[in-house]
Formats: sequence, structure tokens, C-alpha cells
Amino acid sequence: MKNFLEKVNIKKGDSVLVSSDILGILLRAKKEEQIIDPNKIIDTLIEKVGKNGNLLFPTYNWDFCKGKGFHYKDTLSLSGALGNTALKRKDFIRTKNPIYSFAVTGKDKKLLCDIDHESCFSLDSPFGFLIKKNGKNLFIGMDYKDGFTFCHVAEEKVGVYYRFYKSFTGPYIGLREKKIKKTVKMYVRDPKSNVLMTLIHKDFDNELMKHNAINKTTFMKTQLTLIDINKAYELMVSDIMNGSKLIHLKKNEF
Repeated sequence: MKNFLEKVNIKKGDSVLVSSDILGILLRAKKEEQIIDPNKIIDTLIEKVGKNGNLLFPTYNWDFCKGKGFHYKDTLSLSGALGNTALKRKDFIRTKNPIYSFAVTGKDKKLLCDIDHESCFSLDSPFGFLIKKNGKNLFIGMDYKDGFTFCHVAEEKVGVYYRFYKSFTGPYIGLREKKIKKTVKMYVRDPKSNVLMTLIHKDFDNELMKHNAINKTTFMKTQLTLIDINKAYELMVSDIMNGSKLIHLKKNEF
């Protein structure tokens, strides 16, 4: 695992969000009669950020949007196996949002898990924490353009015409097992607009390179990409404000 992550520019004291699709890694290891324990990946990343750093895994689950309840301990992540592995560990705790939660360990894990933000993509959320902390987003085995959620944070900051705030309410069981009714809001796509989804154009890679905000490498046929979150966020805000050429929109064709 140390060899696997050696080329990634993560330093002591960094705050790192890890987005991953490790299925390919596990299948290749099995084919070569090797065993990779996801906990070893997590342990290596904890070592890399050190005691003054923070490590976060997305543990998103959108069932709350469908009226289903959220259970702090039992609701699984739908955003990667490493997130579910982290949720089982005693050194991680979970942030509070029932839709966009994170499994967190490190220096600021209590601060992060005390955040009780109303809007999923607001700057007072863990997303905002990572932007302000000059955090990094590590992508393992996946193209960052398929999972860089900060584009929605940028859209909310700008106030785009094709999204609006929608409230979701449902049963919520927190860390202390107390059941309450909780309401959160999310900046969702407006079905009345002709916008189907937000996409990140392939040319955004070049813009990130110009600003020294992306590092790509490959190890054991697995793509590793590290994004400077603050720089990428500022570039996306600027792009959206100036016509959305790189953070572009897939629209209905009438």
C-alpha cells in the first residue's frame, strides 16, 4: 500500500477527501492471487496525513430524499466500499448530514462532526471546510470528473438558474440513538429547466494543470488523481459566472 500511494503528493497535515472505486484493484489482486485489505489503504492514508491532518471518505446515501430514514450507525454509504470500511472503524466518526455525510478521522474530526448545516452544499458544510482548509481530493480508480461534488458547491455559491433549494424531511437517528424528525435542504436541479445534469468538460484538466491544481499518476493499472480543492472550486465559480464553458450543462434537445 505504501508503494501504491507513494507517488501521490499527500503531505503531513493535509486534509484529504478520498473518492474511490476499488473494485478493479481488488479484482486484479485476486487474479494475481493476492489479497488487498481495504483497511490497509486507509491505514496508509492516515499515516500520510499524520496526526495534524484529516482524512475523509464520502458516505453519501440518497435514500433520505425518497422519504426513508437515516440511521447514523446503520445507514450504509452508496459512494464506495472504502467509506463503508471506514464506518466500521473505531477511529472514524460520521458527520451529521443524512444525505451527504462523511466518515472522518484526524485532528479536526470533532469539529467536522459537530457541524449541523442545513444545506448540503453550503460553505458551512464539510465541503466548505475542505475549501477553506486548502484540502485535497484523492481519486482512486476513477475519473475525478465523474465524482467531483464541489461543482455543486460552486453552483450554489453562484446561484445558477437551473437549480433551486428543495427541503427533505424524514426520521433521523443520530449518534446517541435518539429518533427525531429532521429537515435538510439541497440545491437540486429544477425539472422545469431544460438542464439534465452538470458535467465537467475534459478541457478542465488543462485549466487545472495551468494552476498546478491536479496531479495524475498510474500504479498497477490504477489511476490516481489528486485535486487541489480550493483552486478547483475557485476556477469552477469563475467559469460558471462567465458562461459555463468548462462546467457545462447537458440539456434536453427539443
